[in-house]
Amino acid sequence: MSRSPASLRFLLCYSSLFFDGAVAIHLGVIVNTNSPVGREQKIAIETAAHHFNASTTALFLDVCESNSTDPVQGNANARSLIGRGAEAVIATGTWPEVVTVADIGYKAGIPVLSLATTSPSTLPPRPFPVRMSYPASVQLRCLAGVVKSYNWRRFIVIYEEDDYGSIGAMASQLSHALGVGSEVIDSIAFPPVDTFSDPTASVREELKRIRRHLSKVYIILRSSPSLAVHLFEEAKELGMMAKGHVWIANDDITTLLDSTLAPSFISSYMQGVVGIKTYFNETSDRYQDFSAEFRRRFKAEYGSKGETYFEPGKFALRAYDAVHAIAQAAVETESRGSSTLLEGIISSKFMGLSGLISFRSDGALTEGKGYSAFRVVNVVGKSYRELGFWLEGFGLYIEEGEMVRRGPPVDIFSLVYWPGGPERVPSGWGKLKIGVPARPVFDQFVKVEYDEGKKVIKEVTGFCIDIFNETLKRLKNDLEYEFFSFDGTYDNLVNQIPLKKYDAVVGDITILAHRSMNVTFTEPFLTSGLAMLVPVRPNRTPWMLTKPFTMQVWLLIIATLIYTGIIVWYLEHNVNPEFYGPWWTQLGATFWLILSTIFFAQGRLYSYYTKIVVGVWLIAVLILTSSFTANLSSILTAEKLEPMVADSKVGCDGASFAVKYLHDVLGYKENKIEKISKGEDYIEAFESRKITAAFLEVPNLRVFLSRHGNYTVHGETHRLGGFGFAFSKGSPIAEDFSQAILALTEDGTLKKLENKWFSVSLSNCPTPDKDRKRDSLSLASFWALFLLTGGTSTVVFLIFEARSIIHRAGVSLRERFNMIWKRGGPGLERAAPDSSDQEKDATSADQQTIQLLDSAP
Repeated sequence: MSRSPASLRFLLCYSSLFFDGAVAIHLGVIVNTNSPVGREQKIAIETAAHHFNASTTALFLDVCESNSTDPVQGNANARSLIGRGAEAVIATGTWPEVVTVADIGYKAGIPVLSLATTSPSTLPPRPFPVRMSYPASVQLRCLAGVVKSYNWRRFIVIYEEDDYGSIGAMASQLSHALGVGSEVIDSIAFPPVDTFSDPTASVREELKRIRRHLSKVYIILRSSPSLAVHLFEEAKELGMMAKGHVWIANDDITTLLDSTLAPSFISSYMQGVVGIKTYFNETSDRYQDFSAEFRRRFKAEYGSKGETYFEPGKFALRAYDAVHAIAQAAVETESRGSSTLLEGIISSKFMGLSGLISFRSDGALTEGKGYSAFRVVNVVGKSYRELGFWLEGFGLYIEEGEMVRRGPPVDIFSLVYWPGGPERVPSGWGKLKIGVPARPVFDQFVKVEYDEGKKVIKEVTGFCIDIFNETLKRLKNDLEYEFFSFDGTYDNLVNQIPLKKYDAVVGDITILAHRSMNVTFTEPFLTSGLAMLVPVRPNRTPWMLTKPFTMQVWLLIIATLIYTGIIVWYLEHNVNPEFYGPWWTQLGATFWLILSTIFFAQGRLYSYYTKIVVGVWLIAVLILTSSFTANLSSILTAEKLEPMVADSKVGCDGASFAVKYLHDVLGYKENKIEKISKGEDYIEAFESRKITAAFLEVPNLRVFLSRHGNYTVHGETHRLGGFGFAFSKGSPIAEDFSQAILALTEDGTLKKLENKWFSVSLSNCPTPDKDRKRDSLSLASFWALFLLTGGTSTVVFLIFEARSIIHRAGVSLRERFNMIWKRGGPGLERAAPDSSDQEKDATSADQQTIQLLDSAP
């Protein structure tokens, strides 16, 4: 321990400030000036004392420059300071030192302020120091906010443990901060680097172990300068700073960028690292005054000792604010007179250089919405550039002004320089090994093309590959991958994922329950099912022309025809010369007249009653012939096909699940199942009568039917899970792909790709149907027409008969009147007509008859 000359100077220079109304306080400081952080804190505390001594507060500094982190030495330093009259103590060492000093201060009734950068997850209720740094959980929430914005959900945590064991708990807290769906899959917990016999070898072995993981996102929770150097040197040597990797560093690392780490080291080993730095306002007048005074003092004291960096960092600002808190509490305690200095410190609240200073009852800085903020930086070249900001409870901001105004946050930072150079966000997974079927049933789904040596994949195309590529475009991250062909069954292909040979499988892979036990499937991008394929023959029969109408309609047409013919004969046979003669002549003339109306070539009609009947009949004929023609054309155009199914073997894809499904579910015996591997082999099997039916998945059926038109689907379709991509069990990539596939469905891209690769839809496929009644027009379509025709004929017939009866009755009355008249009647006398008048009447009647016959056609 050494007594600082500065404390003596303060004691002499400011002893004159003891006058009425002045507040004086003796402040003890324990600082390790062997470290750059300790040197910053010492100069900042002296600068703060100088500023406050210029006011009505007199601060007497008593500084112990400790060169040890031993808690026993901290105990001795604290006792010495308190013995010399210290009323408050600022401790800047490690947590074991700070807790020891806090225990001494508690027993002496002296408040202790800690500037230690880390703290254990739990503290005893007493004694506790007043902590001038936010707990690690705040940094964890900031790291989690940055990580989640890029949709990374599998991480590896790296940290250097301290003597107090406080960092290990931070790894579990990070998982909680990252939320549901995120996971820390591995971690490296380095002991303090000064305990390594060979730090380089130890770091290299641990990095070799974790680089085998698929995840390439590394989060550094804590690191000393020495470990940081070894860590990034070995990561560079092992290729872990290359494209596809992500390094997120906490405040410990980014603080070193300003002071400890050389620019040549930064440019050689840390390119693309993203880190967080405690935010403070560097543009305020108070900061500018402090910074100028700090640089002058630091250069004067340590410039001659080899120090080259003189800018204040977060440790210096916290030290300055600690002095501010003590000075303000001393003034308030003196004015109230009823509270202790510790109570005054805890109740103080002010805007310090490092941000808002407010304490909880347990001595920790108040956490919550808007209290803490961090800068997000990106290492580029020999230094770093600022990406944006993170504000507690709000999120990410690009502009500092937006954060100060509490404006709307952003989702992600753009234009980040990542390891390896690309600006597109790395996936964090490295390069995925993706398996594809080497010999699918139909190459429309997956087609693998090799180089001339048939060993190296030249290109992979097909519908499934198009879906895969479109999905990649909708991911937030840049996913690297390489295709590998697999020659085997689809079940064995999927099983390569849990065997760690492949990271994913892409192709026409059906989602099945037993496959989902070991892998995670995406949302299906194509519906699927198992249906029967059969050959067909045209359904042409000798009675095809009768199909437009049902039997009931045909019978009613015949009945109406006969009935109308009878009515026409009855109305025409007395006045139409064509109906004269024997009964068969009249019958033939009648039906010729009725049948000829179908072709609009009927003869002359004499009776107006007949014309009414035939007119309505012509309307019925027009409607019936039009309906007949339209329905017959429909039947001949969309010709139904009749399947040819026999009780013999059925074919299926032997490499798929279909064999087991046919045997276990549909009940086919094994000797009735023919295994067929290629789509074109089905044609040969059908033509050779080896099979009479085949079971294919619906997507394969669509491809087959687009090539071959003499086949159709028969029976029901057995529903399946659809086609999907397979990933390792619980992989978050599957969830990302599922969201992208849903987006493809919603924006119509998936439908466009289906139309590109499949020209046939099963909804348009001819469906076998033995029930032809649905093709024929039934009586329900024409009953009103037949009722009109029959009803008109009946009504006309009744009117005609009524008039005939009336007419005959009228003739009989007239003849009787004439007879009475000729006889003279009662009271009348007329001479009987002579024979010459009778002869004239007879001659006149004969002439009228001849004229009527001559006028007939």
